[in-house]
Amino acid sequence: MPLLNNNRSEDERPGSSIPSALAALGLRRKVASGVILFQQQAPASSCFLLEEGEIALRRQSRSGGEVELARIGPGEWFGEIILFAAQVFPAQAVAVKGCIVLEFRRSAILSSPDPAVPSFFLSLLARKCLALNHRIEELTIMDTRERLARFIIGLCPGHMSGCKGGLTNCSFPLPRKKREIAVELGMAPETLSRTLRHMEKEGYIKVKGSRLEIPSCDSLLSLVGDD
Repeated sequence: MPLLNNNRSEDERPGSSIPSALAALGLRRKVASGVILFQQQAPASSCFLLEEGEIALRRQSRSGGEVELARIGPGEWFGEIILFAAQVFPAQAVAVKGCIVLEFRRSAILSSPDPAVPSFFLSLLARKCLALNHRIEELTIMDTRERLARFIIGLCPGHMSGCKGGLTNCSFPLPRKKREIAVELGMAPETLSRTLRHMEKEGYIKVKGSRLEIPSCDSLLSLVGDD
């Protein structure tokens, strides 16, 4: 189960294509907004692929508070690591919007005679391990400004479609509340707000309510190192 929801292109998402043998095992379910797909500490007997909508993974703390661990978007898997490594879910999954999910039962996966099924999950888990390693690097090495710059570039529609930074005056909405973005980036909400203000003062971005503008993509890209 991923702890963070990284920005990835459609082709990079691990659920973008699955073997036909695995697809045949999926049970399509419609989940209304607000419905809890599974509870924290419930038996981990299935994993899921989100086709439409948005899922929040939340965990109850010892003090009784609720912490959001991740947001799952279309094309992403969740619960698959827990399915093979634990008996219960460590968090609950809540439909933030109306969703369509494919549910895959552990018993069906393990009993499949087609080698493409276990091979797919090995590849999926390996890719998630690499993504997690990259995420740890982001949180331990990159400063807050570079982290935020990478996040903003990942949101830009032009960049996701292959733009190398030549466009100017790009504008797009923030996908979530600033508090939720701060959690995703591993920083306090106050740090996120302060970093946004500094980047705006330096001319890298413009903040207009819930929208961001990038006066110069080349300038913003200069903050993210050599990748």
